[in-house]
Amino acid sequence: MDTTKYIEGLFQKFIEGSLTKEEFITLMEFVRNPESESEVKELLDDLLESTTTYQELINKTSNSESKLLFNQIITQIDYKDQTGKKNNYFPIVKHIKHSNFFKIAASIALAFCLFYVYQINFIEIEETITNDVTLTLDNGEVEIISDDGDKKIKDKTGAIIGSQSGSQITYSNDIINEELVYNTLTVPNGKRFDLVLSDGTNVKLNAGTSLKYPVKFLKGKNRQVFLEGEAYFDVARDNAHAFIVTANDLNVEVLGTEFNMSFYPEDYNISTVLIEGSVKLYEKGKTNVGVNESTMLLPNYLASWNKANREISVKEVDTQIYTAWKDGMLIFRKASYRNIRKKLERHFDIIIDNQYSFLDDQIYTASFDKDETIENILDAFKGDTYFNYRRTNNLITITN
Repeated sequence: MDTTKYIEGLFQKFIEGSLTKEEFITLMEFVRNPESESEVKELLDDLLESTTTYQELINKTSNSESKLLFNQIITQIDYKDQTGKKNNYFPIVKHIKHSNFFKIAASIALAFCLFYVYQINFIEIEETITNDVTLTLDNGEVEIISDDGDKKIKDKTGAIIGSQSGSQITYSNDIINEELVYNTLTVPNGKRFDLVLSDGTNVKLNAGTSLKYPVKFLKGKNRQVFLEGEAYFDVARDNAHAFIVTANDLNVEVLGTEFNMSFYPEDYNISTVLIEGSVKLYEKGKTNVGVNESTMLLPNYLASWNKANREISVKEVDTQIYTAWKDGMLIFRKASYRNIRKKLERHFDIIIDNQYSFLDDQIYTASFDKDETIENILDAFKGDTYFNYRRTNNLITITN
């Protein structure tokens, strides 16, 4: 796994202001890890090689929000100047050259201030973002889907194409379309939602998931949908039209089967767990895929596609671990606390700042039912490896 390449991509997205919350958390964890110090400095060095002034560096960011964030990272550094006097800001900040001091200072600023910036700015920005399920129509309009709503889903002409009942949207098979028209259902952290596609395929979307799909599949064409996040598919059988889920650069192709697929932006791997039937996995963009260019998956097996080296590994697993989320349960088997934290953040729509680095590498096996609170779960882990935590709104801070 080419971790360095992946982190470089996240860092560039940070500069461009296009990081998702999950990706920001991943980058934040990396730069705050003492073992990453040399790599963090290299990332800053590469960026600074192409700039001669602080202002040029700021100008590399893509929008006003990211300019503000990066400005705070550079300026909110606590250091002592050559006289030994403590100073919290760079001298003559608009004209400073990228000397060794600047490189080192900027690296330290990035490592130690990313979390500060995240708490002060990202959380404030996030509070203005809706925590509702949203449906993006083909014309770009976004509709809010309330958890207990009962409404008709219409296309851009006003024609009814489906309906919502509570936490499920069902599309009609009677829609007359001559071209593919897409909707996108987005489920925020802390929620789950069900979707019935026009062919009868049932999809359960986990927290923090987005699925793009045609409102009506066309005769003679594959049934293709696009996933970011995690979803459980119960695919309606249609031998004439393959069902394809595309996530990043991976295609998972089936005719009729049940499987779970997980692809979050911060994940290094795209995971597919087969419950029944069979699926074929191959790289996106390939057609007429042969035996040597695809991987066939059998029931009770997990296929992991590594996004960095573009390779697939397969192993037998306990499928319940990967599908328990459908029933609101959380099951962990020999999982690091680092990975558990990410799942807890999505499940409860919270942010966990772990300042006790020892805890992240601890391995746990645990199960929690749907009625457990985040406090119950943290107390359970606390009973094994002691730590302190405090909660402020949706932010939980862990210390030793």
